[in-house]
Amino acid sequence: MALLLIYDVEDDRLRNRVAEICLDYGLERIQFSAFFGKLNRNRRQELALRLAREIEDASARVRIYPICEADLKEMWSLEQYRRDADELKAAAEQRRPVLKVVPVNDEDG
Repeated sequence: MALLLIYDVEDDRLRNRVAEICLDYGLERIQFSAFFGKLNRNRRQELALRLAREIEDASARVRIYPICEADLKEMWSLEQYRRDADELKAAAEQRRPVLKVVPVNDEDG
């Protein structure tokens, strides 16, 4: 079954550790603090227990939402990424008209 895992962890080191654990389970990072993937029930429980042990008494919140196949088929994904500022500038410069200054020989002076 698919799952969406989201978390809010204050401590930087612990937040990175939670992300590493999600990656260890083959989940795909879809946002800074959100992962998506498919795990069977046992693996989901194992993941939840591992995260609970890692977090212990820290100020943190982790939520795991199972998503059934029928709902997954109805999922929409709207994605648009801005290019890096340097890429945008280079693209704009390529579109800019090039003006060439040609000296005029005016013999009449």
